[in-house]
Amino acid sequence: MSIFDNMMMNNKYTKPTTGKKSSKQSSLYPEESPKSASGRQTFKEEYAEDLVSDVSRYGIQSYSKAGVTFEKLSENQGKISYSGLLAKCGAQEVCGVYGYGSNQNWENVSTIKLNRDSGGTFQAIIPVEQGKNINIAFKDPAENWDNNSGMNYTFVN
Repeated sequence: MSIFDNMMMNNKYTKPTTGKKSSKQSSLYPEESPKSASGRQTFKEEYAEDLVSDVSRYGIQSYSKAGVTFEKLSENQGKISYSGLLAKCGAQEVCGVYGYGSNQNWENVSTIKLNRDSGGTFQAIIPVEQGKNINIAFKDPAENWDNNSGMNYTFVN
């Protein structure tokens, strides 16, 4: 689940209690905040429905200077786009080596060949593991690596 998904699921604001009893409750926007079943006023967040349902449009994370982008397509798939150092140096093929979880201890490591589009960007669809970060590094057939100077590329899921 992305940070955006978490924000959308937790879109209520409840004023913290301070120990003082008051007959008047307040929230950020009292005129727009209906009372919940518990009697507390909640924050009514205004947003378009398509923000919630269109994960791919708003689930994009990027290392823009490095030419690496991750776009969450669904709960179990994401698209990696790569136009970084290896592509700029003329690599004809690029593979992504990816894993899940902590960047220091990757789980379920796999390699996938990225397909090159007409603009020279390499792309692939990879599986996403629920609630685990995606870590990725790239290599060409000559074993030249782009691993973000040893830090890898990590995307929050």
